Amino acid sequence: MRSKLLCATAMVMAVTGASLAQQGHGQGDKHPAAVESAAVDFGVLPTAPIGPAPCAQTIGAIGGPADQCSYQLHHLTPEEVTVVKGGQVTFQVHGGGHGIMIYEVDKDTTREEIGQSLCLGADPATVMAPGAHACNLSVPNATDGHVIKDAKGDVIIVASPNPDNLNVHPLNRVWYEPGRLMSAGGQQFLNGGTVPAGAASNGQLISYRFLKNGRYLVMCMNRVHALNDWMFGFVNVHGDD
Repeated sequence: MRSKLLCATAMVMAVTGASLAQQGHGQGDKHPAAVESAAVDFGVLPTAPIGPAPCAQTIGAIGGPADQCSYQLHHLTPEEVTVVKGGQVTFQVHGGGHGIMIYEVDKDTTREEIGQSLCLGADPATVMAPGAHACNLSVPNATDGHVIKDAKGDVIIVASPNPDNLNVHPLNRVWYEPGRLMSAGGQQFLNGGTVPAGAASNGQLISYRFLKNGRYLVMCMNRVHALNDWMFGFVNVHGDD
């Protein structure tokens, strides 16, 4: 009788462990509890030099396309959120030169997998010295073609090359319509406003309601921000399916 009880207990623990592993979507731990709605800061508005030289030190140049430290502004905060099915995520834009696009990806897709198809090397979000960022302000990488796949090996985005670095839509953006759920900022970049992240921030708001369980890639359409600087994050959606 005791051996049967132990066996039954072991089976329950195994099933529970498998369930927890599935909730973790292959990331090594569980996602935070799902909420009805979430807010994400899309980019960072610089109010002072991002760092010492070679970071730009003068107003007007700080965070601009020639600032060697501008990659440190190209983040989503937080990089990952979890909402219930039918929940809404609002992205508030900060800084300049942003666009937003959303695609569904396999539940096991990681930041590293996506990032290595954009710029080989360390995650720019972990790099403090501009010289250590492998693709920092790299025109060849930003204008080259890229094929972005998820953990399942499915093609999520094909970024066509922009060989002459022309500012002509759609090649001046990471523009791929198959599978895309929404986009904003295709013709004109989104306005980040004049106030940094916080209660009084006045950047443009982009809201999207997720009606299907899954994992979603949210990426900036700016070729430099996306392809050089890994400006993307994830939304996880949990429900009762």
